[in-house]
Amino acid sequence: MWSVVVAKQKPSRRRREKSAAKRKQTDAIFTLAPTVSSRMISALVRDLRRTSEALRRLTFACRDILSPVRRFLETRVDVLTRVHLIALGIGPFSRQESRSGFLQMAFLLALKNECENVIQKQSKSLAPAAVGAQFDAFPGAGATCLSCEGSPGLFTSFFDPVAGELYACCCEKLGVVMEEENRYGAYTPNDLNALLIAYMPHCPWALLRNLFVSNLLPCREFAGAGHVGQLRSVLVVGNDLRRRACRENDFMEALIPFLRFDTVRAEQKKGNPRGVDRVGDVDNSIPSGLRGISRNDIACAFSDTAVMQTITEREAEFLEALPRLRLPPLARDGPDLL
Repeated sequence: MWSVVVAKQKPSRRRREKSAAKRKQTDAIFTLAPTVSSRMISALVRDLRRTSEALRRLTFACRDILSPVRRFLETRVDVLTRVHLIALGIGPFSRQESRSGFLQMAFLLALKNECENVIQKQSKSLAPAAVGAQFDAFPGAGATCLSCEGSPGLFTSFFDPVAGELYACCCEKLGVVMEEENRYGAYTPNDLNALLIAYMPHCPWALLRNLFVSNLLPCREFAGAGHVGQLRSVLVVGNDLRRRACRENDFMEALIPFLRFDTVRAEQKKGNPRGVDRVGDVDNSIPSGLRGISRNDIACAFSDTAVMQTITEREAEFLEALPRLRLPPLARDGPDLL
């Protein structure tokens, strides 16, 4: 007599083995994924601060970058409402991933400190009793301003499309806002009494071009001052335009006669970075503050860099020449932005 046997349908051995192998592979990916610990964040933040202090004492940094930034702020601080310090093009800034990025990020802190010092000095002249008061100058942005009521606020931000969780956490600890929106370098001052300091070391040329173009486009707030009025409120620390390959009818080339350049002097001489080599007068601050960093690393991080701003005495000429300049469209894609 026939009997019916009911059995569970089971997958074949080959299918079971394939499924198990896939689970193991997935588990391995999660196991190998880097985790950001508080210890990693604290170590990088501490290293950046220590390196920033050492960089501020280097001769070329004080002479070629910090001094022009200080003069730019001091000549406008009486009517200043806010300062936006934006960093672009740095990329990953841990020592392990990029020594240039690490040094450039550390120097952003030096620039931030310089801006805070000028603002604090102005605060003392306005209200000595209120010096050191902190408030949120940009609600919701998490930025603080070392000033008193009525004096300018400082907002420091950073953007890089490849920056991950580690860098976001470090920025938060350092008082730097990690921007989420990619504006492709098109940053402008907020109003007539605001200043923009664009720190763009070794960034793509298209970002630098976008910055200049966006500050020369017609802007309602600057109608009374002329189009150049907006660019007058911008200082750029970035790729030296004079070192760029010239092209026919090039917009960037046409800007050069109307800009003042403070060159970061780290050019090569007899195989040594000349400007950087002169920082030997810092004595022992280099090995203690820049442990594991060579002069060549510093030269690479700040090579072909200049501080650029409009020449006040030539603004009338610039206004006359501006209609003849063909402003290129803002670039938002393509190889020039990589």
